[in-house]
Amino acid sequence: MSGAANRDAYVLGSHLEERERLQRQHAIWRDAMLAGWERAGFGPGQRLLDLGCGPGLASLELAKRVGPSGQVLAIDSAPAFLHHLEQQRERHHLPQLRSQLCDLAQPPADPWERGGWDGAWCRWLAMFLPRLEPLLDLLRETLRPGGRLVLHEYVRWDTFALHPQGAQLAHFVQRCAQHWRRHGGDPDVAQRLPALLEARGFRLLHSASLMACGPGDQPKARWLQDFLFTYQAQLAAAGCWSAAEQSALVAELKRAHQHTSLWVTPALVELIWERQ
Repeated sequence: MSGAANRDAYVLGSHLEERERLQRQHAIWRDAMLAGWERAGFGPGQRLLDLGCGPGLASLELAKRVGPSGQVLAIDSAPAFLHHLEQQRERHHLPQLRSQLCDLAQPPADPWERGGWDGAWCRWLAMFLPRLEPLLDLLRETLRPGGRLVLHEYVRWDTFALHPQGAQLAHFVQRCAQHWRRHGGDPDVAQRLPALLEARGFRLLHSASLMACGPGDQPKARWLQDFLFTYQAQLAAAGCWSAAEQSALVAELKRAHQHTSLWVTPALVELIWERQ
C-alpha cells in the first residue's frame, strides 16, 4: 500500500470505546451527511473517496449508494479502524468498497488515479491534520473537473457550551482545543479552508451552518455529553485533565440534569466544492 502510515495519527484514538462513540455519533449526524451527499449529487455508478474514514461507517453507506457499478476508496491512518472496515465490507458483500492505509497529512507522491474520481467526502478530518496543503493538493489531483467535495468541519469549536452554569465545561473545552493544537490540529479549521481551496481551483457551491442547540435530552445534547464522558480519559492520560477537574465537571453536569439547561454544539459547517 503506497503512502502507508506508520502511526495512528488520530488523536482521539482508535480503541474500541472510541469506535463505539463514533458509531453513536454517526447515527446522530447521519441525516445531515446524507443531505450533503444528495446536494452534491453523489449517486449510483460514481467513484467516490472517503477521506479519514475511521471505522468506515460512512464508507459502507457510500458503497451502498454508488452500487455495484460504482467504487468507493476509504482512506485512514489507523490500522485498527481499517481492519474493522474490512470485516464489515465482507459481511455486507460490498466488493465496490476498498480501503487504503495512508496518513493524509503526508499523502502518496503518486495520487490514486489522477483525475479519476467523481467526488470526495471528508468529515472531521482536516481539524486533526498538522498540514492541510498535502490533503488539498491530493484533492486537486484526484478529483476530475466537475468533481464534488463535501466537507463537514468546525469553524468555531469553542462554541461548545452549557448554559446557564457551564464554567467547568468551558474549561474542559479549552483543554481539548489546547491538546489538539499541541498535536498539530486546528479545531477552527473551516476558517482557513475557503482561501486554500479557492487557490487550488475549487468553487464553493453550497455552505450552511449545522450548529445546533437544545435541552439535555435531545440527541445532539446527548452526543456532547457522550464526548465529555469518553474523552476525559484521553485528556487525563495526556496530563491535561485532573481528577479534581473531572469531579467539578461531574458536579456541574449533575446540576444541569436537575434543572433546565441549554446545550450548544461546536459551530459546524457544511461546505460543498466543485473542482474547476
